[in-house]
Amino acid sequence: AIDGVLHVHNMGSPIVENRSEAIKAIGLQNSDIFNSIGSLSEFEKLSDQEVEHGREGMFVVLSDVHLDSPSVLEKIERMLEGYSDFTPLPIFVFMGDFASRPQGAKETMGYFDDLAGVICKFPNVANEGRFVFVPGPNDPGIASILPRGPILNYFTSSLRSKVKHAIFASNPCRMRFFTKEIVFFRDDLVGKMRRHCLLEPREEEDGDEYAKIASSGQRRLSRHAIKTVLDQGHLSPLPLSASPIYWQHDHALRLYPFPDALIVGDRVDQYYENYEECDAINPGPFSNGFNFVVYRPIGEVRRSQTKSDVEFSQIE
Repeated sequence: AIDGVLHVHNMGSPIVENRSEAIKAIGLQNSDIFNSIGSLSEFEKLSDQEVEHGREGMFVVLSDVHLDSPSVLEKIERMLEGYSDFTPLPIFVFMGDFASRPQGAKETMGYFDDLAGVICKFPNVANEGRFVFVPGPNDPGIASILPRGPILNYFTSSLRSKVKHAIFASNPCRMRFFTKEIVFFRDDLVGKMRRHCLLEPREEEDGDEYAKIASSGQRRLSRHAIKTVLDQGHLSPLPLSASPIYWQHDHALRLYPFPDALIVGDRVDQYYENYEECDAINPGPFSNGFNFVVYRPIGEVRRSQTKSDVEFSQIE
């Protein structure tokens, strides 16, 4: 400081550690938020099972599933019809908002009941399929505070009674698939970051491999938003005035070590980036264009090494 004034010559994000480096640094048990892997030998057994059986796993992810739109329900029915004969069935992840505008309690209950009716047209899907519902910013609950709790049973009891494996999760939501950790987060991330940035994002030096990916406009902003949250190790690295947080649950927003995949339901166009071995994916708004993404955590196995697979889809 000079004359009581702090002069900053250079400022940047923390040094990046990919998932494998972070686990080596802090230990396997300290990095397992699920407390499901007790030792390295258990991890190795799970890795062997992953190589043998993992390619069967698939996540079908939709965001902004506006159930008050008849066309959205129609497209969901067509999608479920296409997957109804799959063995095993994929895991369906539906992220909010579940209505195009705030609705009353009776209307919200009716929309989830309508969705249950669509799912029940395919008995195999209703009885055996796994459905995970992640609330959006404008769904019933305390708005604008992260993390958000699940949508209350009061609104979803009818769907729960008809769809055997319906899970209403928090936002963000974490899942483990064998050794892979996947984070699902519904937030208008790019727009929020853009509103609160102090300096316009710029490209990194030419030597940065990540910066060599050709992009412009929205793609560039999306890439910078993803890089920011991963570098900061937190899903909401913003002042509390911009993004309030329940401090006692702040750990749910942390991204250290990096997950194997971060799937963000954003309102911008679909994108996929792989940043320091972390798959960053946006399925795009289903209500606008009927876009979704199919994610296979184990898409390919070579010499006991696994590689994921991302497929962007659209219902015509």
